[in-house]
Amino acid sequence: MKIFIVGFMGSGKSTLMKEIGIRLNLKQLDLDNLIENRANLNINDIFALKGEKFFRKLEGVCLRELYESDNFVLASGGGTPCFYDNMLIMNSLGITIWLNTSKEVIKQRLLDEPQLRPLVKNLSPENLEIFIDEKLEERSQFYAQAKIITDPSSESMDELISKIVNNA
Repeated sequence: MKIFIVGFMGSGKSTLMKEIGIRLNLKQLDLDNLIENRANLNINDIFALKGEKFFRKLEGVCLRELYESDNFVLASGGGTPCFYDNMLIMNSLGITIWLNTSKEVIKQRLLDEPQLRPLVKNLSPENLEIFIDEKLEERSQFYAQAKIITDPSSESMDELISKIVNNA
């Protein structure tokens, strides 16, 4: 079983990945970690030194390398589904889940740890809200291609696990 979790930064993809991995006994992968290992740089340094275009290309390379892997749950980056044919690839390889977290929750999480997110680390709270609105409008069409769409505030983990198993 291959499971790909998509959604905006701060939506809870890494947390959900860990929970699904434990409950379904799957290897837990974080696409950002795979990229960092491949580049031998952290995400902030990749953006600062190489730029977003380099990051997105490397993201696609790391995603495609998963063709040969089995039995994992992966937390993608927030923009992963929106570049190249990444969403198509994830849908063809396994189950995709859009973690459709509310804008309010996302904003609070990003305000709590902006230094971890290169695209938002220098934004004021007002500009962060504008950024979230604009990016969600751009990205939702890609996220909506997921096989499972869930709002984590209205669905229990047991309900989500049941949906995953039924879609496998």
